[in-house]
Amino acid sequence: MNLTQCPYDGAMVEVEASSGGSLLLTCVACDAVWERHGAWTGRVSAPNREKLLAARRHSLSLALSEPSALAQAELVTRPD
Repeated sequence: MNLTQCPYDGAMVEVEASSGGSLLLTCVACDAVWERHGAWTGRVSAPNREKLLAARRHSLSLALSEPSALAQAELVTRPD
């Protein structure tokens, strides 16, 4: 498993090296934490439920506020 984005909310994951050669991966939006050592990845702490819901609401509102790529393409290709 290669975590670059949080599986819960899609936010970026920060990486911090810890002792013993393992990595701590922390979601910037929901505070979920995983530990990675070699090929093994395990969850250390679950996401903060309130932060997770807020991040999902924020992502949804951003998606709804931007026109879709299809709508933009129709505007460009549709004759007046």
